Amino acid sequence: MARKTMSSFDIYSWVNTSGKLILGQRVDNAYYEGRFVLLKIKTKISDFLLIEPSTRIHFTKRIRPSSEFVNKPFAMLLRKYIRNEKINSVEQIGFDRFVKIGFSSENLFAEILPKGVVVLTNQENQILGATKYLRFKDREIKTKMNYIFPKIIEKRPWELNFEEILNNISKYKDIARGLIMGLNLPGEVAEETLYLSGISKEANPLSIDKVNIEQIINNVKKLIDMSLEGKGYVYFVNEKPIQATPFLSKSVLESGGKMIEYESFDIALDDYFNMVSEVVNTKIEEEKSKILHSIEENKILSSKYIEESQKLEKDAQIIAQNYSAIEEIVNCINKNNKNCKNVVKIDNKEKYAIIDFNGELIKVYFDDSLDKTIIRLYKEAGELKSKSKKAISSIDDMMKRLNELELKIEVEKVKNLIKNRRKEWYEKYHWIITRNNFLAIGGKDADQNESIVKKYLNDKDIYIHADIHGSPSVVLFTDNNDVKDDDINDAAILAVAYSKAWKAGMGSIGVYWVYGNQVSKSPPSGEYLSKGSFMIYGKKNFLKPFNVELYIGVAFKEGIPIIISGNEENIKQKSIVYAKILPGEKSQKEVAEELKTEFSKLDDKEKIYMLALDENEIMQKIPGKSRIIFVKKGLNKNKIDLKSNFSGSE
Repeated sequence: MARKTMSSFDIYSWVNTSGKLILGQRVDNAYYEGRFVLLKIKTKISDFLLIEPSTRIHFTKRIRPSSEFVNKPFAMLLRKYIRNEKINSVEQIGFDRFVKIGFSSENLFAEILPKGVVVLTNQENQILGATKYLRFKDREIKTKMNYIFPKIIEKRPWELNFEEILNNISKYKDIARGLIMGLNLPGEVAEETLYLSGISKEANPLSIDKVNIEQIINNVKKLIDMSLEGKGYVYFVNEKPIQATPFLSKSVLESGGKMIEYESFDIALDDYFNMVSEVVNTKIEEEKSKILHSIEENKILSSKYIEESQKLEKDAQIIAQNYSAIEEIVNCINKNNKNCKNVVKIDNKEKYAIIDFNGELIKVYFDDSLDKTIIRLYKEAGELKSKSKKAISSIDDMMKRLNELELKIEVEKVKNLIKNRRKEWYEKYHWIITRNNFLAIGGKDADQNESIVKKYLNDKDIYIHADIHGSPSVVLFTDNNDVKDDDINDAAILAVAYSKAWKAGMGSIGVYWVYGNQVSKSPPSGEYLSKGSFMIYGKKNFLKPFNVELYIGVAFKEGIPIIISGNEENIKQKSIVYAKILPGEKSQKEVAEELKTEFSKLDDKEKIYMLALDENEIMQKIPGKSRIIFVKKGLNKNKIDLKSNFSGSE
């Protein structure tokens, strides 16, 4: 069965590898959407630290702040206290699933324990806020109260002496339980240690001697050493993921399991939890279950009403066809004769009787004439038919609601796929994939412009810039290949649309390109270049003026919808739907919301994908205040994936 949470050993590994990377780093921002806490911290692994209470803590390339990360109180609290604050310490509390991140005046505690929370305290250990406010038997999570640790494992198993180890494991019937329950080693570590030590999991702890103990501890330490290398491994049994570990597991591999190796334990965890995550909105599922139950009940009820109405109509027909004989029985009942033939039941309160007439049980009212009884029975039959129609009508309404819920469930699944999609290294920049599958990236600010050129621009790459101050530096990666004019034009739109020309409302603007070896950070003697500015030496290749416009579309990557932007020729080829926007008066948020709505209307076949789109992702593609000119269907009808295996990963 797949492991659903990080273990104490995983936490030990993470704190002593990735945890050290953030020492001295500042928290640029904080987000919370009810499940995930995200801290924006720049590292070589990723820019977002993910904390999911009770489950995990690691850097993520999949989860990003989306429209669901609204201004929740806890997010606002984190921004108030720790945004722009430097991280002074990262430590595991004891040997448990419990991490403390220390700042100058506050501490952030991440409980990866069952019913765990994320808690922010001041230096006096007073709770400033938490993801949830809970009351336990021995502690309470509440603002202004002192934060009390849950019961935790204090000692690391490999630091115990021989007598302590022997005493702890001997209480259990086999050595595996002894290591897991007695020494508090996670199951995957205990099993691997015993496998490496050549000791059966079923071995009696009383048969374990000092040599065996030393062997076990030495193998635990080997796993520790391996876990401090920072690598990660995801394991599969029968093609299903079972665990992610910071060490190589021979016990799984040599018993037929498979493995994927990662350069970073964080990314292994990121991928693993994405594989095993169950997208279940319990409220929606509960409502769906209730509706399904109600539909079945109403079907049964409707059938019952029809059967009862048909029986009453049949009774009325039998009475009409056998009027005299039945009248004689009714007269007998009215004389209070207890020996009336064929009478099965008499209800003196409702004034009716059930009689057996030639094997048919029929209902007759004895307080009225048979003529009125017949009319009454037909009336009751009609009322039951109306009830049956109402039940059927209710089923129709419930089916509509059920269809809405099923659509919502499917949309939620796609939303989760979008949220957990592994982001490529270049997606932190403005980016585009040209018609001939060349990657181009552009800086979002002066810092990014600086880093793009310094970090990525090679001599034979193409550098593109709009003929205006305040344009992104765009690098078109050639991989030492010849690129066509179409590719340069595709990439140039980044320099145009995301320049100051958009906010200025300009109609068109010039653009030039040069080779990478013509770009330098070295100014002429006596001059100074500000951050993000460069000197161009040699001939500039000017392109014809570009209209200040942008096309935004929905493409697919690994079957997941993503938002792309560029010129029309490129975007319509790659998208299932796309839109043209120009500088305008509507905010980015308003335009993003409108685009999502219009995309959903235009493509019924892919409506689920359109409804699941993240408005924040759309907003990031919109250069500034805009207006929508049109929305059209794209030419990518088969949801062909974008190429994404570009080099240059950070």
